[in-house]
Amino acid sequence: MTVGSPQPDPEMALTDAQTRDEQHERQHLAETLQLLTSELKRLTGDIDKSARTIDERKKHLWDNLRDMDFAEKANFRGEVDMSVRLAEHAVMLQKRIERLLESPYFGRVDFHTNGAADATPYYIGIHNFSDPETQEIVIHDWRAPVSSLFYDFESGAASFETPRGTTHGDITGKRQYKIEGGRLQYMFDTTLNIGDEVLQRELSQSADDKMKNIVATIQREQNAVIRNETAEVLILQGVAGSGKTSIALHRVAFLLYRFKDTLSSDNVMILSPNKVFGDYIADVLPELGEEKVAEIDFDKIASKYLAKVTDYETFSEQVVTLLDQVDEAMADRMRYKATTEFVTELEQWITSRADEEFSPGEIEQKNKRLSIDWVVDMFNDSRDLPVFTRLDHVANTAAHLLKNEVRDKGGKWSAGDTTSIRKQVRAMFPYKDAFAIYKAFYQQDPDRRAMFKPLGRKKIEHSDVFPLIYTMVRTSRQENYHHIRHLLVDEMQDYTPIQYAVLRELFSCTMTILGDSNQSVNPFSSSSLATIHSIFPDADCLELCKSYRSTTEITDFAQSISRNDKLVPIERHGLPPQVIACADQREQESRILTLIERHRNSDLRSLGIVCKTVAQAKALYHALSEAGVELTFLDYDSTAFAAGIIITSAHIAKGLEFDTVIVPDVDDTNYANDMDKCMLYIACTRAMHELHLTHDGALSRFLTFAKESTNHVGVDDVETAEIAVA
Repeated sequence: MTVGSPQPDPEMALTDAQTRDEQHERQHLAETLQLLTSELKRLTGDIDKSARTIDERKKHLWDNLRDMDFAEKANFRGEVDMSVRLAEHAVMLQKRIERLLESPYFGRVDFHTNGAADATPYYIGIHNFSDPETQEIVIHDWRAPVSSLFYDFESGAASFETPRGTTHGDITGKRQYKIEGGRLQYMFDTTLNIGDEVLQRELSQSADDKMKNIVATIQREQNAVIRNETAEVLILQGVAGSGKTSIALHRVAFLLYRFKDTLSSDNVMILSPNKVFGDYIADVLPELGEEKVAEIDFDKIASKYLAKVTDYETFSEQVVTLLDQVDEAMADRMRYKATTEFVTELEQWITSRADEEFSPGEIEQKNKRLSIDWVVDMFNDSRDLPVFTRLDHVANTAAHLLKNEVRDKGGKWSAGDTTSIRKQVRAMFPYKDAFAIYKAFYQQDPDRRAMFKPLGRKKIEHSDVFPLIYTMVRTSRQENYHHIRHLLVDEMQDYTPIQYAVLRELFSCTMTILGDSNQSVNPFSSSSLATIHSIFPDADCLELCKSYRSTTEITDFAQSISRNDKLVPIERHGLPPQVIACADQREQESRILTLIERHRNSDLRSLGIVCKTVAQAKALYHALSEAGVELTFLDYDSTAFAAGIIITSAHIAKGLEFDTVIVPDVDDTNYANDMDKCMLYIACTRAMHELHLTHDGALSRFLTFAKESTNHVGVDDVETAEIAVA
């Protein structure tokens, strides 16, 4: 270096390097977009060409139909079908390319494989994409084995699994991007797992109209759940805001990718709590490039099996009844039927009926007889079958033998003869159907008699619905869901052990079961992770304890209502929750209108007004509508989630999230018992950024902690409160 020459500036050198690096990344993005654009153009041309070809072939077939023989017609139809399938595949690829053009990738990991000369950069996006000419992978699907490096490791030694074994090496760099509309918004390097900066940016965003994919911010503990491909049954306990539903959907997408040769969207089903929630999560799988999957709920299962048996109380009707007034005798019946011991008792009762109450007799028809010993042997030969199926087996075999014997001797056999044999065999068992067996379970035991109380002549309580269905599937062959190969069960805490026993009978497939025991809507019949595990003893059990949804202030507030010592809040701050005391109902409605107006003038988008009951939500909906507020009322009959302002009950709001939540009527009359406490906790944990609670009259006993807080605002301080919530 020449003496007296200026010294290099380290900061300037670093800035220059960063500028060159950013220019390189922008150039790489431009090249990637060019490849994607060219591929989109090619696919569009192929689709147009296929459409013309299909139309031409259909026209040719129609014009020459009379001159073609059967083989020619079949061959031509086969060619048309093949063209249609190829076109559909091209359309699917076209949609994927369009998604990638919006945001080609969100991450990059530089991995130096042991023995290689240099590190290789792997760009990670929502779908896989290869250069059409070189076949080199330009973007790796987030579910690909190599992508696990991005989610599971920090800088340094790392590995990933491939079909040929484990690949070892070192991560020399990780980078995250935010690309929208094909434009690079920002990027930065991180040495740790999914940088807090990206996560904080994403969490601080307003809520979308529906649940979105989270591939860019999947955390290590979440990735372990998603990529678990060995569990036959995976039970996932996740705290409020842990992303458990989204993670479960990403797990479904991963399984569809990992086992694409044997698993398709037609083989997957989601058991969700209600249709609104089903609509809310409906976009996640399509965003991840998978088809929508079928949905079901327990009410639909009940309708399928009990439609011709008995009327019954639905789960929502049960919740409404309990929220109105808790009947202790009914609560006792629910508690009894919500235990694993009940499942065992009922199962033992059902299986013992055949041994204890089957009275074999001689079968006689048209002067032909089958002995008691024959009946006993035939009944015992089918011991593995349900009891009514065994009886049918005896009757069918007897009818076949006697019919042949009669006809061999020149006699006649009618349908009435077969019916007579069926009646004789059924008379050997004292119960005409599963319902009779189920009722006898209570009637024949004095200690159990008070545990069964019909709601009229032809209607049963909800707590009896699935015990009866279980009795049906254990006593006769029922149509099941054999085509389903993976079942996702959400809100696991709201289902009893007997409901899980029914699922075990109807779905012989792998399952992902998820929920939060702190968010039960019925404390008399809720299930914990341990309870569900007792029904599926071989299941893998995992817990997600970190909460991402709400600000620290909202999370701390909800924790004061219902403590969960395992919950770990992510550090993201915002306004403290506001508890606003009002003089009367009229003033409370006025304060809610003020909160709505301020929300409209903020940068936040979604607002949820979450009442304790549907009836309360409906009354407030009418009052706010008359005041000129445009909002959507969701009740148990609603089928779709909506944008903007939503008003609903805590039960229906489960699983949903909003930028701002208003919880009205938090007085001590409205929120007074354990069930009310559950509803209040659910309502408060729907809030991402702001939470406001209003009341007139004494504040709920579950919010007494707020009395000593500066967040509790009295009537005289309303003006101060309005400033605080602005």
